[in-house]
Amino acid sequence: MHSLLQDIRFSLRRLRKSPGFVLTAVLTLALGVGANVVVFSVLNALVLRPLNVPEPNNLYQVSRMHAGWDSQSYPDYVDFRDKNTTYSSLAAYSFTGAGVSIPSSGSQQASVAQLWGYQASSNYFDMLGIQPAQGRFFHASDEHGPNSIPYVVVSYGFWHDRLNGDPRAIGSVIRFDKHPYTIIGVAPASFHGIELMWWPDFWFPMVNEKDLDGSDYLSARSDHQIYIVGRLKSGVTEQQATENLNAIARQLSKIHPEDETLDAYLVHPGLLGKGFGSPTRAFLFGIMFMAVLVLLAACANLASIFAARAADRSCELAIRLAIGSSRWNMVRQLLTESVIVALIGGAVGTVIAAVLLQALSRWQPLIEVPIHVVVAPDPVVYAVALLLSLASGIFFGLLPARQIQTIDAAQAMKVASHPRRSSAA
Repeated sequence: MHSLLQDIRFSLRRLRKSPGFVLTAVLTLALGVGANVVVFSVLNALVLRPLNVPEPNNLYQVSRMHAGWDSQSYPDYVDFRDKNTTYSSLAAYSFTGAGVSIPSSGSQQASVAQLWGYQASSNYFDMLGIQPAQGRFFHASDEHGPNSIPYVVVSYGFWHDRLNGDPRAIGSVIRFDKHPYTIIGVAPASFHGIELMWWPDFWFPMVNEKDLDGSDYLSARSDHQIYIVGRLKSGVTEQQATENLNAIARQLSKIHPEDETLDAYLVHPGLLGKGFGSPTRAFLFGIMFMAVLVLLAACANLASIFAARAADRSCELAIRLAIGSSRWNMVRQLLTESVIVALIGGAVGTVIAAVLLQALSRWQPLIEVPIHVVVAPDPVVYAVALLLSLASGIFFGLLPARQIQTIDAAQAMKVASHPRRSSAA
């Protein structure tokens, strides 16, 4: 530890004497590491990080393999739910919008806004294992046929921003497209459904679908508007669940002509099934690979600069060898310099990336639709940034460190002393 501290102090003194070199190296690494942090943060938010629900690893969405879409019909959902033997619970949800009359305090009139949310099956929250922040959720026991659950669950943001976080809002009635619904609960602040880029304001019971927008997909087997998600039973594999659902699909295709192409393909939820999720995952991994290549190119460039700098210091290094310094000590010294530069560059790049990611998290491409991606760095991202910085410093520090092994101290001393003799003559 004492030797390491000496190496750090000596390296800092050497680097202070070369501000131009340090600035070039830091900016080069900041761009390389920063690009990787940005891309990895998006990859982590959309692909690697598990959903913020209890036991997310056994959640699977029932997608379609051959139909060209990932949504299902409500009657098919009911058949899958009632006939499967591999899921402990299956739930359904779909996206919807509504004109919401928000009550105002005092004598002010209620305000009206176009908001977006989910229609969800009555077992949706129970299947996910979510607990409300206020009030309660609707359950399967509340359902008694179409239009039987005149309740709504609002998001924490809706409750906080539009209802002023008032606990007395629970039990109040608000109108959705002029239909009265009683607020029975508030979702927790960390929960916004299982689609990562959709931030809803409310959850309606799906059985009230006809009452809300006048359509009737609950009885239309050819109307594919819902998504199915559920939890596998303990010990059941993805392949077993797929085979079980496809067996049910083959039975349904023999009974209902609309189900001729019905099949099942299991994917982890979060990105609207395989139709959108698979290309998104492939694209993000491809961009991550390109970002790593950019960092490798930056490291290769810095390696050549460090090698040239080490060559200019050949006289100093030869003198240190001549007075008894070991080659390993000098290798360690050069690696310490490169790692210090890499850590500074990585820190600068991470700060820049964090600012960009905060802006990206606030960005909403469609103002009237609640679509955005929260990609704020978490401890995993910072750990990756640190590892990338350390690996970069070691990588571009190895080339000049290898030069130490080829230095001939006697020859370097002769070359260094020749100009002084000529000057004296």
